[in-house]
Amino acid sequence: MRKIACVLLLSAVISVPANAVAQQWRSVYGRVLAGDDGMPVIGATVRGLGFLGSANTDHNGAFTLDQVPRLAVRVVAEAAGFVPDTVTVTSGLGAVTIVLGRDVLELPPVVVTADAPSHDRTRFDSTTQVSAITIQAADIVNIPGMFEPDVIRAVQLLPGTIAKNDYSISYNVRGGEGDQNLVLLDGITVFNPSHLGGLFSTFDANAVARVDFFTGGFPASYPGRLSSVLDVSLEDGRRDGLHGGGHVSLLSSKMLLEGPLGPATFLVGARRTYADKVVSTFTRHEMPYYFADAVAKLNLPFRSGGSLALTGYWGRDDLDVNVVSATDETDPYNEPRTPIDMVVNWGNRLAGMTFRWPLPNGVFETKASVTDFHTTLAITPDMARWENGVRLLSARSDVTFAPMRHHQLHLGAGVERYEMTYDLLSPIFEFGGQPGNYGGMMPLFNNDYDPTVWSLYADDEWAPFSRLKVRPGVRVEHVPAAGFTGVAPRISFKLSLTRDKAVVGSMGRYHQAVHSLRDQELPVTVYEFWIGANEFVPVSHSDHGVVGYEQWFGHGLQLNLEGYRKTFRNLVIPNSAQSMRDVGNEYRRMHGESWGFDVLLRKHSGTVSGWISYGFNNTGRRSGRDRFPPAHDRRHTINVVLRAPGPLGSEFGLRWGLGSPLPYTGFNGQWSHRTYQLSQHGFESGNHEPIGGAINSERFPTYSRLDLGLRWEFEKWGLLWNPYFQIANAYNRQNVFMYAFDYDNSPPTRTGGSQVPFFPTFGVEFKW
Repeated sequence: MRKIACVLLLSAVISVPANAVAQQWRSVYGRVLAGDDGMPVIGATVRGLGFLGSANTDHNGAFTLDQVPRLAVRVVAEAAGFVPDTVTVTSGLGAVTIVLGRDVLELPPVVVTADAPSHDRTRFDSTTQVSAITIQAADIVNIPGMFEPDVIRAVQLLPGTIAKNDYSISYNVRGGEGDQNLVLLDGITVFNPSHLGGLFSTFDANAVARVDFFTGGFPASYPGRLSSVLDVSLEDGRRDGLHGGGHVSLLSSKMLLEGPLGPATFLVGARRTYADKVVSTFTRHEMPYYFADAVAKLNLPFRSGGSLALTGYWGRDDLDVNVVSATDETDPYNEPRTPIDMVVNWGNRLAGMTFRWPLPNGVFETKASVTDFHTTLAITPDMARWENGVRLLSARSDVTFAPMRHHQLHLGAGVERYEMTYDLLSPIFEFGGQPGNYGGMMPLFNNDYDPTVWSLYADDEWAPFSRLKVRPGVRVEHVPAAGFTGVAPRISFKLSLTRDKAVVGSMGRYHQAVHSLRDQELPVTVYEFWIGANEFVPVSHSDHGVVGYEQWFGHGLQLNLEGYRKTFRNLVIPNSAQSMRDVGNEYRRMHGESWGFDVLLRKHSGTVSGWISYGFNNTGRRSGRDRFPPAHDRRHTINVVLRAPGPLGSEFGLRWGLGSPLPYTGFNGQWSHRTYQLSQHGFESGNHEPIGGAINSERFPTYSRLDLGLRWEFEKWGLLWNPYFQIANAYNRQNVFMYAFDYDNSPPTRTGGSQVPFFPTFGVEFKW
C-alpha cells in the first residue's frame, strides 16, 4: 500500500510541472491609440519586459504578442513622437488598450529622416504570407493618370497583373480570368466594381485606408476565387473633431466627411459626374450618361478592445443613347415613327457588419453582408431587354487563438447564398396575349442560378524552429446545387536566412462556384453577366505553386522575386453551337495553365519612393480540340511608378508602362450571302460575313505609355489645398487595341483603333 501511495505521489509531482509547462504560454491582443485624438498609432513597437515577445501595430493600431507567460507581465509601447508607456497585463487578461501621449520637444532646426515600418515589412516579420502587396491611400493619390486617382488603376501596375487596355479597369492575375479576382470592400464582396463602362472603379481613393492585394497563395479564410484577392479597407473616421474634404476634377465632384459620433466614429462620402448637367446647361444638347455613388462607415470601439463596424455602399450608372430619332414619317402600318433608344444601367448596393471581440487567449470575429448587383440593357420602346441580377447573402465566423507555444490557430465557418438571374426578354414572343410578369415581355431566354456554398476552414501559423515558419491550412466547400464537395488543402512556408532575407513558398488548391460570361473578342467589356454552379455549370478549381525570395535593404527598400505555376479546370465559356432545344448546353468547359515569374523592387519611404515591377507570363487555354492563348496572354509587362520632389515646390509623379503584344483573332476574308431573283434573272447583294482565322493567332503591336503629374499643397482660407495637373500618354503613343477590316476595298484595308491619346487633365482637392 505504501508503494502504491509513493507511485501516485510521484506521478502527481511529475504531471503537475508537465501540465504547467503545457499551459504557461498565451497570446495578448490589443491596440495602441493616441491620447489626444484616439487615432490608431501605426508602426508602434510593443515589447515585453522580462520576456522576448515583441510586435508592431498595424493600420488599426492593433498588435498581437505571442509566447507571453501565463502570469502578470509588463509590456511597453513605443512610437516616434509619443511618450513610451508601460502597462501591466494580468494573468487572466487577453486584451489591452495602450494610450500614448504626444511627445512635444523643442529642438534646434534639424532635418530628420525616418523610415516608418511599412505594412509589407510588418507582414514579412510576422507571417508566412506569400504573393501579397499593400498599397496606401498616399500611393494611390500620387499616381498620375486620367481624371482622378483610382484604386484599381493602381493595382493594375503591380507585378503579376495585366490590364488589357486603357479603357477598362478589368485585370488578369497570373494567367487567370477577370471573374477569378475576388474584390472586397471591408470584407463585402463586390461584383463588377466599375463606372463609365469600366473606365473607373467604384472606390473613392480618399476614403480608403489601405489595399491588400494577394496574387496567389491567399489564406483559407477568403471565399472562393481562383486567382487573386483585392481587399479594400475603408478609413474608420477621425475622432479629433469633424473633418472633411472635397475633390473637383474634369470627370466628377465628390465630398467626404468624418468625425466622432458619440462613442463611435463615422465616415461618409458621395460622388457624381456633372458632365451631363454642364452640357445641358450651356447647350441644347444632352449628355446621355452619368454615374453617382456613396459610401459610409460607422465604427464603434468597445472598452474591452472589441469593436463593431458597419459599412454601406451604393452606386449607379445610367446611359440612354438615342439610336433612331423620331420623325413625322409613318411606318408601313401607317403609324408614326417613334424614337428608338438604347438604355443601359447597372449598379451595386452593399451593406455589411463586422463584430470583433477579444478572448482571454485570442480574438473572435463574425461578418455578415448583403451584396446586390443588377444590370439592364434595353432597346426601347419595348423591343428587347437583357437583364442580369446577382444577390449574395453571406455570413462567417472565425476565431484566432494560440493553443500552445509557437502556434497561432485560425478556425472558421461560413455560408454564401447566391440568387442570380440571366434573362432575355422581348414582346415578339408573347404567346396567347399572356406576357406574364415581365413588364409586357415574354422571356426568350431565362435562367436562374441559386447556389449555396457552405464552407469550413482552418490554418495554423506554426514556428517549429526559430528561422522556419509553416502555415498549413485547408478549406472545405459544399455546393448542394452542383452536387459538389471539395477539399482544398494548402500550405505555405518562410525560411529566414537572416533578419532581412527569406525564402518563401506556397502550394494549394482553390475552388470557385460562380462565373461571369464574356466574349474575349470584344476589346472592352462594359460589365459581366454572372451565373452560378448547378447540375450543368461546374465548380472550377485551380492549383497554385509559388516559390520566391524576399530581401529588405536600408531606407525601406524591398526586393521580391517569385516564380509560379497554375492550372485551371472546368472554366465556363458561352457555347457558340448552343441549341435552344437542349437544356444545359448553353456553356462549354475550358481548361488551361499558366506559369511565369514576377519581380518587384519597391522603395517605401524617403525623398524618392515608388516601385519597378516586371512580370513574365505564359498562358494557354484549351476547349475540346481548340488550343489557343487567351486574350490576356501578355508575355512581358514592365511598370515604373515614381514619386519625387518636383518643380515649383510640387510633388512629381511618374508612371511608365511597357507591355508585349496581346493576341487577337484576325480575319482571312469575307463572303457574301446573295439571293437569286427569278424576276431579275440575277443575284442581289446580301449580308457580308467575315471569315475568321485561328483563335488569337495574331498579335497587336507593343504597348507603351508615359503619364506625368505635378501636385501642390498649401493652406488658404482655413483649408488645405491640393491642386494637381496631369498628362496621360505624354508622348502620344498610338496603342492599338482593336482592328476594323474592310474587304469591300481592293485590296482590303485594316484600320486600327487606338487607346487613350495625349490627354492633359487637372483638378483640385481640399481638406479641413
